[in-house]
Amino acid sequence: MSTIELRSQLHQLIDKIQDDAVLQAHLVLLSRVAADPTEDFWDELSSDQQASIDRGLADLELGRRKPFSEILKKYQ
Repeated sequence: MSTIELRSQLHQLIDKIQDDAVLQAHLVLLSRVAADPTEDFWDELSSDQQASIDRGLADLELGRRKPFSEILKKYQ
């Protein structure tokens, strides 16, 4: 998928989001990446946040969770 196609899909998804908190979270994430793509936001997360993400990824690997892309297909 080309950069233009990726950007187009992102724009379409963002336009569908109604939750301001979700939009704000994505704005913060994208702003940090755009400001300095060499920084890793993982280092800025607390140990509790990192552990929570790790648990979620482990659940995904064990089949207890569905990937976001799979859930998204349901609504496309």
